[in-house]
Amino acid sequence: MSDAPTRCAACRWPLGADDLFCPRCGTPTPINVDPEATLIDPAGRGAGAEDAAEGAGDEAWATAPPSRDAFKARLRHVLGAEYELFSMIGRGGFALVYKARDRRLDRLVAIKVIHPDVTGKKTFVESFRSEGVALAKLRHPGIVPIYDIRERGGLIYYIMPLVEGTTLERRMKRARLPPFESRRILSELADALAAAHRAQMVHLDIKPANVFLEGDLQKVLLMDFGIARALTEQVDESLRGLVVGTPEYMSPEQARGLPEIDHRSDIYSLGALGYCLLAGRPPFRGHDAADTLARHVGEAPVPLRAVNPSIPKDFADAIMRCLSKDPWERFPTAMDLRGALESVTFFTAPRDTGSASAASGVPGAIVALIAGVAALIGLLAGLALR
Repeated sequence: MSDAPTRCAACRWPLGADDLFCPRCGTPTPINVDPEATLIDPAGRGAGAEDAAEGAGDEAWATAPPSRDAFKARLRHVLGAEYELFSMIGRGGFALVYKARDRRLDRLVAIKVIHPDVTGKKTFVESFRSEGVALAKLRHPGIVPIYDIRERGGLIYYIMPLVEGTTLERRMKRARLPPFESRRILSELADALAAAHRAQMVHLDIKPANVFLEGDLQKVLLMDFGIARALTEQVDESLRGLVVGTPEYMSPEQARGLPEIDHRSDIYSLGALGYCLLAGRPPFRGHDAADTLARHVGEAPVPLRAVNPSIPKDFADAIMRCLSKDPWERFPTAMDLRGALESVTFFTAPRDTGSASAASGVPGAIVALIAGVAALIGLLAGLALR
């Protein structure tokens, strides 16, 4: 009996015993008996003639070599007549984002498709399902909602509203934001994080690229929930110590790949984002990713006011507290951080308030002249009465 591993029918990549999809190209594996399940409603599974016909089409796509055009064609096939797929509008470490139109409701949407190489493990699919259901129930004006989450044709994707504007990353490249505007952005992000943390969700990838400034009013939106958390909750021993996130903004415990990560990791990352807004650079930037992670773990950041003395002391103190190595020394909650940010004072009253002329802004010489004239008139009036 041969011990050779089972291989993907499309790309010949070795398959694990619990792989639902090929880790390399995303083709459904023989053990994936129901690739058409909708993640939002896992109980509503069925296998009718329509599903069988669509599954037959998926086999045809599996014969094509993986490429960007082939992937887009495969996604268009999976979406069917329900959505009209346009161009790709974004990409990250775990997903591609496409602009599309919901034909039934005649509205523009964004479709985020998870890369097949991170959907190959059954444990990931189950964890991502739970995270997606929780996020779909979360409602906050500062968090981009999810309309629907689906697993179909070997792809995992979700539907979101299409928002117009720019990312904080692009905004920061144009010019440094003034401290007052930075405080507004950080305060709104803290409020959004507080709502997520109350729902037992941790972001784990807070960075300028995941903060969206919507419209002319630059409304702050926090994007890309769920993916990093789903990955770090893997039970597969081969994935223990997996480091997920963006090195410049990762907490020390996240940089070390520790499994015991909670909401205070997000508070650290928000502090790193605030440091970048006020100092013009992240708190740590090494020669490579490993060096950056090591600095998060073992080095103290340069004090903010040493980099930018114009920053109000209470503002700098709040950011530096977020960057404490020990999670217990950070703000206990995102709402506590927001309270500290809201109490920051940018302007102080004049110190010399001892005279009426200073308070009114009238020059002292004019005040003295008026007083002298009044005294003279009083004297003349007294002489006339005699």
